Amino acid sequence: MPVTCYAPATLTELSQYLGELSPSGKIIGGGTDLTIRLNMGVCKPDALLYMGGIEEISTVARKEEYVEIGAAATMRTLARHPLLQGPLQAIALAAGDVGATQIRNSATIGGNLANASPAGDLIPVLSLLEAEAVIAGPGGGVRRQAVQELLLGPGRTTLAHNEALIRLLVPLPASPTCRSAFAKLGFRNAMSISRIGLALLVDRDDGGTITLIRIVAGAISLKPIRLEAAEQALLHRKFDDEAVTIVGNCLSDLIMEVTPKHFDRDYKVAAAMGVAQDACRVLQQ
Repeated sequence: MPVTCYAPATLTELSQYLGELSPSGKIIGGGTDLTIRLNMGVCKPDALLYMGGIEEISTVARKEEYVEIGAAATMRTLARHPLLQGPLQAIALAAGDVGATQIRNSATIGGNLANASPAGDLIPVLSLLEAEAVIAGPGGGVRRQAVQELLLGPGRTTLAHNEALIRLLVPLPASPTCRSAFAKLGFRNAMSISRIGLALLVDRDDGGTITLIRIVAGAISLKPIRLEAAEQALLHRKFDDEAVTIVGNCLSDLIMEVTPKHFDRDYKVAAAMGVAQDACRVLQQ
């Protein structure tokens, strides 16, 4: 069966082509996930719409109180970008841990999110930072939705077949001393698929006492999940080695509660402390 290929160079062209896309069509960014499914024959679209030719959604820029990340920005771009430091460092850390060099050169943040894999490295980070997705539709329509609300479950989002994720809006925390971090557990270095992803956002006063903390875990449930017990236990205390132990224990308890046994639950419970130590070490430096 012939496949129609669309390659918009502008958002106006994207809007036009989205109007022509049938429910069987697929939107492709870096293609690191979709290409595998195409080669396996489990996905047989009648059209492919390539997002990588739209230059204005391939960049990262500061926009007043938030950072705007184009959906076609690659993991390589994110891992090295100077705007993604301090409070947004978790994005760079997660992007730099996606696959091998060749994968990071192609894989995009939009594809990582739209693919909606529970193991997606950027998904818990974007949830942690309360990012919003900007979504384009046919006829020039644009809507915004919180990342956490966009995700419905494994491989499922609120995106219609003729909608495309074009940008992520990541708010900058009000405090300039905020920092974020990300660490993951996989079976193999560099090429590993995440078994646990842990993202933290922390702010401290001049005495080192925690004044703000958010912790989100990925790959342990169908969607990212907050470690509320750890957040409550750590607020208004020092971010010391005992605090790291609290994070690890709370993560272990949450995995035992929400992760089915046949999804490596016992392995993840045992490994949770190591992931907590890796993520927290970044913030203790």
